[in-house]
Amino acid sequence: MDKISKDHYLKFKKALSSKKLFLTPGCHDPLSAKLIEKEKFNFIFIGGFALSSGQYGYPDAGIITLSELVNSTRKIQRSTSLPCIVDADTGFGGTINIHRTVRDLADVGVAALIIEDQQFPKKCALTEKVKILNFQESCERIKAAVKAAKENKKQDIGIIARTDAYPVLGIKETVKRIKAFKSLGADVIFATGIDTKKDLEIISKYKNLNLMLNITQNVEFTIQDLKKCGIKFAIYSQSILNGYIDTTKTILKTIKQESIPKSKNLSNDTLGILDFQKVLKIERN
Repeated sequence: MDKISKDHYLKFKKALSSKKLFLTPGCHDPLSAKLIEKEKFNFIFIGGFALSSGQYGYPDAGIITLSELVNSTRKIQRSTSLPCIVDADTGFGGTINIHRTVRDLADVGVAALIIEDQQFPKKCALTEKVKILNFQESCERIKAAVKAAKENKKQDIGIIARTDAYPVLGIKETVKRIKAFKSLGADVIFATGIDTKKDLEIISKYKNLNLMLNITQNVEFTIQDLKKCGIKFAIYSQSILNGYIDTTKTILKTIKQESIPKSKNLSNDTLGILDFQKVLKIERN
């Protein structure tokens, strides 16, 4: 996977030098990744919430293991030519665990991974159960990830430092961590929970930062606001999963009412998305 990994990483680094905002949908399986690629997005986000829910039936509470994350990521990355950005939670333990997490995901060929400043095991950032590492321990975690990425002198995976400080400790601590994580060598800073235009403008006034934000239906700013503030990545971590659940509920209610569900997508359409003709061609040869 060395060449693929390097190509994906180079696309990620090229994105950082552009002035473009990259809208990045989150997926939870190979099929959703293929649909994202079909719509010609530049990157795919593999989020812990969607992956844990969609592939393992667990809540986002630090339950899935590193091996499960790597195996699921491998399946998704193999299904698409787009670079993937992967949520690696807390790195699955101490310094040596972070080291292994970085190298294992680099071997899969992803473009970048996200390491956050929650205590291990983490909890979904949307809950009231989030516990944050102190400032020094948070910095040590990011430092370990950056070092692991660069250890072989030909970095092939980006490091995105995530802070969940905003909803727990407020905007001042968030800004402090953003600046510190940047100084430690993180390629991108992901600040979770930012949902007001005022706080968006506060975090974006610091120069030379590549910032990532999560977009939910409750944010009080627009995509145009993100562009004006120079945000680099806007990830939609749960939009596809939420749509999948909404649609599945509707179909199940239709079946329960003894009616026949109707959909725009038909079986042949799905075969087309999965490139069934390529399979047939291989078999004929």
